[in-house]
Amino acid sequence: MTHSARRSAALVTSMSSSREHGSIIPQHFHCRGQLLYAVEGHIRVYTSDHIWIIPPHCALWIPAYYEHSVLSYGQVCLNSAMVEETAAQTLGQHCFLVRMSNLLRELVLRLNHPKTDDDLTTQPNNDQRQALDQALQLLIFNEIQQSHNFSLDIPWSRDPRLIQICSELIDHPDSQKDLDAWADQIGTSSRTLIRLFQKEMGLNFRHWLQRMHVVLALGYLSEHLSISQIAGKLGYQSSSAFTAMFKKQLGAPPSHFRK
Repeated sequence: MTHSARRSAALVTSMSSSREHGSIIPQHFHCRGQLLYAVEGHIRVYTSDHIWIIPPHCALWIPAYYEHSVLSYGQVCLNSAMVEETAAQTLGQHCFLVRMSNLLRELVLRLNHPKTDDDLTTQPNNDQRQALDQALQLLIFNEIQQSHNFSLDIPWSRDPRLIQICSELIDHPDSQKDLDAWADQIGTSSRTLIRLFQKEMGLNFRHWLQRMHVVLALGYLSEHLSISQIAGKLGYQSSSAFTAMFKKQLGAPPSHFRK
């Protein structure tokens, strides 16, 4: 287990990196809370019992000392806002998705923008630079507090049978296999899988599938796919069936979440 310990009195500090497709940041934690945002590419974040598929228009809030690993898809550019531990505690002890407003996105990009000589010549003295930095940090923290956020994690299991099923479903979300078909594939009974899903995931198979579909749909919406295209990619026979499921899960239709 590794950890990142950036000791600083600042309310918010920056942390950025670039990652190749398929690269993994191993299990670790930070001494600060982290707003993890992929400016480019896509990421999945794994915790002990959940997987977070981060839509392009969202970031993930990760509390201080919360163990996690990160898997990259495509060429990924990560920009993070690292919030001082005591301040981070006011945001709770659980991960959640943060919808990145245009303002919050630009603030996080500015926080991670490296200082250049041109920057320094536009800021006459150290006092003004410090005041600007403090204002930027306060704005970021306030925007995180005021942001539209939602806990839309995908429960994950350590049981190899469920890992096989769930991994395949995430890679092929339009699959029409039911529990009987999955049971035959992995050599167990459907009754065993029903018990496993409820015990390991806290959701039944159907509800887990819908949760996964909603998370993936948020990403498709940011790519400007039509509702009918998204419904098809997720295996729904009609746009209306997909929209009804989505609205039941999030309380608003898919159009509300377009970037």
